[in-house]
Amino acid sequence: MNLQATDGAPGQRSEYVLTKDWPRERERLSLLEDSVDALSIAAIRAAGFRPGFRCLDIGTGSGSIASWLARETGNPTLVTATDIDPRLITSLADTGIRVLQHDVVTDEFPAGSFDIIHTRTVLEHIAQREHVLDRIVPWLAPEGILVVVDCASFPLSSSRNPAFRKAIQAFIDVLALTGTDYQWARTFPEPLQRHGYRDAGASTIVPTVHGGSPIAKFWSLTLETVRPRLLDARLIGSEEINQAQRLLANPEFFDLGPGFLAAWGRRPQ
Repeated sequence: MNLQATDGAPGQRSEYVLTKDWPRERERLSLLEDSVDALSIAAIRAAGFRPGFRCLDIGTGSGSIASWLARETGNPTLVTATDIDPRLITSLADTGIRVLQHDVVTDEFPAGSFDIIHTRTVLEHIAQREHVLDRIVPWLAPEGILVVVDCASFPLSSSRNPAFRKAIQAFIDVLALTGTDYQWARTFPEPLQRHGYRDAGASTIVPTVHGGSPIAKFWSLTLETVRPRLLDARLIGSEEINQAQRLLANPEFFDLGPGFLAAWGRRPQ
């Protein structure tokens, strides 16, 4: 996942946010994969995935789902992995997967190129996410499937740990300045239904954030990569971030983190 906020509402900046330039970005993405791959895989299967499908993984991140698709489809050359900054996935090409630098907002694919398209933690960060749901349509075969997985802020507001709640909320608020919407996924599968996708379905996970666990380490690294932005925006103080980091490293700490939702549907007729 490489996040670029494109032109959206007034006051939103067009810029890279969580870039591959941060030295620990591969580790951060791998921790997300450890926690959320099972949701993506279950949604892909529930949507009707079959061996032999031509697959597109948009915003591949560090490549776990593209690699899974390559194994399950039975032919790695049927899988295309894209990212706006593909530097962490170039090695996938050695396995036969097609790797492309591609911006889902502006770049195209030939009509009917894919039987299934998967995208995770991408559309939540794109101000034109509703437009993207339409522009993906012709890339799908007539019975092609779209699977979207994104993060939603619930049930953060119910947290009984003020330091954890404030730090994650500050992260959500600072990304909102660039067009990210952590409320959008909470409506799944309504966006797909509204755009005409058929046979829609949805599922969700609400990870338990246990201090020292992969999802806790993911949120810890996420806070660190945006720490300068949080402080510049005066959404939270440095010591408050440190308090949250101590919780995330403490094996006695348990809380519910932001949820992840999956939605799927077949190409509109």
